[in-house]
Amino acid sequence: MNKKLLASSVLFLAVIMFLSFSTKAFAMTPVLSLAGTGDGDSVQLNVTGDPNASVILFYTKNGAGPQMPSIGTTNANGTLTTTISSSGYGVVVGSSVYIKTGGITGTQSATIAWPAVASMLSSSNMLSLSQTGLVLTLGQSATVTASNLNSSSLYLSTNSNPVIANFSASGSQITVTGISYGTTTGTFCLINNNANCGSIYVIVQNSSAQPLTFSQSSVSISSGQTIAIQISGGSGIYSVLNNNSGIVTTGISGSTISLTTTGTTGSSSITVCSTDMQSCGIINVTIGTANSLSAVSFSQSAPTMTVGQSLNISIFGPTNSLLYVASNSNPSIVQANISGNTLSLLGIGNGSSIVNVCVSASNCGSLTVTINSNSSNGGNLVLSQESIYLSTGQTGNITISGGSMPYNILSNANNIVQPNLNGNVLSLYGLSTGTSLMNVCSASGNCATLSVNVNVTNTTSTLPAGCSSTAGYSLTTGQLCSTISTSATTLPTGCLSATGYSQTTGQLCSSIPAVAVAIPTDCTGTLYSISTGQACPASTVNTTPVVTPTPAVITPTVPTPTPEVTTSTASTVFKFTKTLNLGSKGAEVSKLQQKLKTLGFYTGKIDGGFGVATEKAVKAFQKAHKLTQVGSVGPLTRALLNK
Repeated sequence: MNKKLLASSVLFLAVIMFLSFSTKAFAMTPVLSLAGTGDGDSVQLNVTGDPNASVILFYTKNGAGPQMPSIGTTNANGTLTTTISSSGYGVVVGSSVYIKTGGITGTQSATIAWPAVASMLSSSNMLSLSQTGLVLTLGQSATVTASNLNSSSLYLSTNSNPVIANFSASGSQITVTGISYGTTTGTFCLINNNANCGSIYVIVQNSSAQPLTFSQSSVSISSGQTIAIQISGGSGIYSVLNNNSGIVTTGISGSTISLTTTGTTGSSSITVCSTDMQSCGIINVTIGTANSLSAVSFSQSAPTMTVGQSLNISIFGPTNSLLYVASNSNPSIVQANISGNTLSLLGIGNGSSIVNVCVSASNCGSLTVTINSNSSNGGNLVLSQESIYLSTGQTGNITISGGSMPYNILSNANNIVQPNLNGNVLSLYGLSTGTSLMNVCSASGNCATLSVNVNVTNTTSTLPAGCSSTAGYSLTTGQLCSTISTSATTLPTGCLSATGYSQTTGQLCSSIPAVAVAIPTDCTGTLYSISTGQACPASTVNTTPVVTPTPAVITPTVPTPTPEVTTSTASTVFKFTKTLNLGSKGAEVSKLQQKLKTLGFYTGKIDGGFGVATEKAVKAFQKAHKLTQVGSVGPLTRALLNK
């Protein structure tokens, strides 16, 4: 008995499954046909398929993408006839549509094209609005003008969010008033043709919000052209909130919005907002009919460069017109200048920038420049000095190493210093007082910063002995020229001039005070005061012997003058004439060593051999005089030694 019951159950299930699969297998493929009704908007849909089956329409909505609304159910005979508004549904004319019966996973019909029911509307009689986007504050009103009314009247077809803004029409004028914060879209149509419509997208924001601003808020673009516009204001990142037309595509990178035309005629209002939705703005775009041959274009539209590299881009199209750089989205990345029909680019830092070049507001072109750093080539760039001090009219040299040649100067205050590059040697000529910071870069993209300070040359008629200016050190005393007094009229005791050493005391004349106003009381025929040890004036010295304390107790230690110091100033000053460097030998090297020793830069032997000690002394001398420390005696060093 149980076996019979089990067999019956299996048979029953098999029948059910068969019927189910049979029903599925023999489901009728639906048929869809479309026909315009003649009013320029309505389309009749005729469906034939399975009886009592739901019908879903699959189509593409203008500006919104794929849609799949239910349009009804077939009757017992498997047919459905209905009419829908082409503009109300927003069906793209000529796009492919189809239906499915029996739900979203049901049977699909063949695809057919949506009829061009609004083809009777040409550009000359299409309703046109002066603005299709508005940004208002609470309580603010704005007026939009409609044209191409064709002796008809406007009516408000839809207001997507009536609590946000109020729309009213009077003749050709549409008044929009902000009521509360948010967004809404108002659609106006002609009374005698409900397919001839236009929409206004409205944002109502807080009155305290600052509206966004644009480098161009109303632009005319040629068909197929791309331009870049700079956005400022607001906070956070920016986004396109509304673009009510399919004729312009948008893209945002940072604070730059790029607009590319996809149509040949028409207009669009593009609403851009910051992420906090507190700051918005409108860009109005008109598609012009300019000849594409006159549009701005470039020999390279997306050049890639390295830091420090220069590149010239040819500009094509316009002739006998003044081109200009309308915008540069990131001037810290690339420097852009125009000369004639050539765009000169200079890479400054890593990154990318959109450069927009125009011949007029309606004729522009843009290119994206990418700057990369290739630090692996040649290693770090090194300067022999990171800062240099010059006088006006003075020249100094900087040696560059590392990186890869050729080297370039990227920035410089040209009115302060004049740079000149010769291989890896940078010559700097002081022009006027001031400070200049310049970036010296190699071809591989490595850079180093050089600080140049230029001071006015001292023009005083009387300079301290051994000084050519107030800068540097005296050639005769080794002291800073700025600390040596030039106004003394009375020379120190034993000094024939303000230079050299006292013949009485052996001290540097520049460091001995002038003759004291009060003569020590115990200066009676002695060279030195017993009480103070100070040298007595020559007028108090006589030949009468006097009794003095033991010299070891009362006589000051007197330095023994060197032979050169005690030589009469009437002797001929030696003039250096040769280039001297490491390895040089001879009498002129001996004179150099003697000179440097006198000035306090050399402490070695006077042996006439230019060794490491002599080289070190020359570098110290050059450093004291703000020269490049090369360690050899060339024209500039020789000139200072001969003063």
